[in-house]
Amino acid sequence: MTASAAALIVLSAHAAPDAKSLVTDSAAMSQLVEAVSYDVMSEAAIDACDDIGADAVPAMREAWIAWRARYQIAPMRVVLTRMMQRRSADAPWDKLVEPMRQRVLSDPQACATLAREWQAGGKDVAARYPQAGAVARAIVQANLVMPITPLPVAVEPARGQVLLPSQVIALTEQRGNWLVISEEAARRKLGVVYVKGRVARDMRRPENFHLQQEQGDRIGGQLIHLKFNAEPWVGREIVLRGVVTSLNRLSMDLADAALVNDASGLTPSPLAQTPLARKEVALRRVSTAPGKGLADKDLAAVVIHGQANNLNGTRWEEDVRFLLRDGSFYRRTEMPPDQLDIAASRRLEPQRWGRWRSAGKGYAMQAQDGDGRTSGDWKPEQHEAVRPWPADARLEGSFSRRSFTGSMITGGTSATRGIRFTKDGRFERSFSAVSSTGSLQAITGTVIAGSSHGDGKGSSSTSSSTVGTGLGDVGVSSGTRTKDDGASRRGRYQLSGYAITLEYDDGHTERLLSFPVDGDNRSVYLGTGSYDRDK
Repeated sequence: MTASAAALIVLSAHAAPDAKSLVTDSAAMSQLVEAVSYDVMSEAAIDACDDIGADAVPAMREAWIAWRARYQIAPMRVVLTRMMQRRSADAPWDKLVEPMRQRVLSDPQACATLAREWQAGGKDVAARYPQAGAVARAIVQANLVMPITPLPVAVEPARGQVLLPSQVIALTEQRGNWLVISEEAARRKLGVVYVKGRVARDMRRPENFHLQQEQGDRIGGQLIHLKFNAEPWVGREIVLRGVVTSLNRLSMDLADAALVNDASGLTPSPLAQTPLARKEVALRRVSTAPGKGLADKDLAAVVIHGQANNLNGTRWEEDVRFLLRDGSFYRRTEMPPDQLDIAASRRLEPQRWGRWRSAGKGYAMQAQDGDGRTSGDWKPEQHEAVRPWPADARLEGSFSRRSFTGSMITGGTSATRGIRFTKDGRFERSFSAVSSTGSLQAITGTVIAGSSHGDGKGSSSTSSSTVGTGLGDVGVSSGTRTKDDGASRRGRYQLSGYAITLEYDDGHTERLLSFPVDGDNRSVYLGTGSYDRDK
């Protein structure tokens, strides 16, 4: 029995008699967990293959969608996800998604292997996990979670114009913007609308889905948020009828939705479409071996500017740019400049490039669009130049980086990441996070909290939940798990130029962009952000 299945069984103590025997069967519960886990990891793997530009991705995605429909995976995933959310405030699939993603990105043959697997139709869930679907239905029958609400199908013929996500800005300019309003008010304001796009999920908020617009290596920046659980349609392009309960230049909310099976009576909306942007490119596609990238003689400076971001929480964000002597600049924060594959980057991500020039004591810069054309005017920037590490530099002391994501109302996560250096060349990374639901959930009697901690000695996580059932019954579960010995967070370090090399005791190595942010090493930049010296 898996640890996940064992933890879920704790919640089944109040199951109805006719379903309790199946829900409390550890072997049967394991089948549900493993069937859904396979779905989660398959989705993560296909997305990773998409990130690295694998040619087989469209065929793999279509095969995965067909496989999900054939074995009715969506209802099982909804049920299991809701069970997991009852016992933890953490995003339920994080521990599967990122490891699978990194496994694919680090293995050059992974996507070819996955393509062959999906050409064969994927895993036979009915044969391998014959009780998975029955367990999911039993959980619903036992009133442990709510089932997925069926999406109505529009009966009357669809007539009118169909909107795309890329037309959200034009619609806002035409009709104005509004915050959340009722469905009745939305009908009076705009009437019924038809929209089309591909259904995608928010992995951090598994009950949240949206329509997005894609074409090849381009993707739209505007979203149509769906006010229903769209799990059965993930990955599919669909047409929906509904009302717009929220509208702004970034997104719109679609409520009271119905699926349109016959869209032949619809015509494209004449509203202007915002151009699609290039998708983000995986770092490995624009990286090369150390010393084979941007040469020191071609680098004029590395510059940085930081500011607070208070949107959906609080965190400090920095923008790092490499200024080249030919007058161009590149902006990305993960890799040292000597690993930047200039030719590949200019071809795959031209929007990360631009032009720069000196302007008094600072710099002026002009951006490029996704086709490599200049975009906008020259703008003065607040970036400041930093210096590289001298060869064999050493640090001593502890440095940390803190953030909060969420709000006091809806809940959130407070996180701290740290690293301690010693002059003998050793380092130890650490992390801690505390998550909790907010005051809104507390009104209903639901309080879910979790914490995690890790350092060079090991890591552990704890979760607890008090869940109001709506019928007066409350389930409580808690537990602490120890995960490892800490070898993946400690080891030896080496500083040189604009890089830090971390050789971990478990055998893996990282080479990250790094430099002192100020003159006396009160703040150091590591990979994706600066860490401040602890007081």
